[in-house]
Amino acid sequence: MLWRSPLPHFIASVHFTSTGRMATDSPTSTAPKPPPSPSTTATATSTTASTPDQLPIRPPPQQTHHQDGPAAFDIVRAYHDLLATDPDITMPVAAIESLIELLRATPSTTAMETVEVVKKEKARLLASAPNPLPLLAGADLFEQYLLRSLRGQAASASDPILNFDETRAHLLHNSQLFAQRAKADRDKLALVGSKYVHNGKVVLAAGGSRVVTKILLRAAADPTKHFKVILIMDGSPRSAASVAALRHAGLEVETISPNKVAYVLKDQSQIDLVLVGTEAVLQNGGIVSRMGTFQLAHLTKHVKGALKRFFVAAETHKIVRKTALAHPQVLRLGINQKDISRFENVGRERGEISAAAHDMVAEQDEVDYTDPEFIDGFITEQGVKMTTQIWEMIDDYI
Repeated sequence: MLWRSPLPHFIASVHFTSTGRMATDSPTSTAPKPPPSPSTTATATSTTASTPDQLPIRPPPQQTHHQDGPAAFDIVRAYHDLLATDPDITMPVAAIESLIELLRATPSTTAMETVEVVKKEKARLLASAPNPLPLLAGADLFEQYLLRSLRGQAASASDPILNFDETRAHLLHNSQLFAQRAKADRDKLALVGSKYVHNGKVVLAAGGSRVVTKILLRAAADPTKHFKVILIMDGSPRSAASVAALRHAGLEVETISPNKVAYVLKDQSQIDLVLVGTEAVLQNGGIVSRMGTFQLAHLTKHVKGALKRFFVAAETHKIVRKTALAHPQVLRLGINQKDISRFENVGRERGEISAAAHDMVAEQDEVDYTDPEFIDGFITEQGVKMTTQIWEMIDDYI
């Protein structure tokens, strides 16, 4: 089955009925109605707020200014506000929602003018991030959806073809549901991944990845499985919360520091699965993730002992059309972090490296690149994919 972008999936899964009530079934062939007046919108919002089976909607960011246009809209602030108000939102989805808020602040002119505004603000958002790859994944999906709409292409054969005004209205009506759809995909991913956690075995996991934690919690809910977890405390701010959640679910969880990884891999023969999350999946099947991921993948393959699989848990909206071709790879990918390979900063503190040091990735958030040859598979909401399938997935869409 050919892969479709998750962004059209988000959009196709939510529409408004003729009564103004939000529905979550697939859209019918009836063309969407034009955007309602502000009073109608307020009435619809009031009506849907009391509907018990409706997904919860996060209120839109406070900084949008409809009357002032894009010049008064700060997309960087909107992005950070979204991350601050919803700790479970991913960076790609936050980038998508901030671009939708940009549309809300942009007067409805011509389609091409709006696309130019989106391109300009997308570039500004990416330039503001020391590690732009996760943002690029979401922003590219959003831009491609707009371009598809302008070309008169639907997300799938069963979806109606929307013109630009209808597309814009659809996005604005349903902007707050993107995070909800992403969380739903995370639940699907957890169900898929839980099948790879085996009874009587030990899972070695890294950091506080939300999707990895979801997989382990889903597996723990299966009464036929009794397994243990060793969690590498890699400095992630979510690591402690992950340990607490897993222990609360009744799992035996041991924590180790990164310098004990090789020892544990060799000594603990019951480990059959090494599980990590990632910030971005590159089109060649490699990943950019927290510093130490490449070391963990390398040790998993080369430390003697029982066969161990190295799996990456990642939502498909984290796939980005980039490939690492040269060393140091992450710097060539546009990630601004300290480069120790040139010995240019010997004896200097981090704050003394350059005047732009504050724009670098914080040391605890630095990332590395893991080659696809070390990865056994990707656990996604669409099933488990091999590294060679990533190129096909992204090529089928863009």
